[in-house]
Amino acid sequence: MNQLVKMNSTNRLRDAGLAFAVCLISAPTAVAVTIALLPFWSWVESISEIESVGHSDPAERCYFLSYIIILACVYLISWAIQSRAE
Repeated sequence: MNQLVKMNSTNRLRDAGLAFAVCLISAPTAVAVTIALLPFWSWVESISEIESVGHSDPAERCYFLSYIIILACVYLISWAIQSRAE
């Protein structure tokens, strides 16, 4: 029983470390994607009249949205891989 608890805590620690690493790696990726999508953010601004592009770069909400979408995609891909493995 004690080994089972130890294995669960080891797996949880590994999973938490992996999730932290994915979050760190996704941050620069989200910045690059946000800048690459500058024409899209300009279009969103022209349609919605909510300022999405400042004088030199996209607004913080654009970076945040790109970051959340990238994390969601990584989560969905890992979930699909785990589902197929079982």
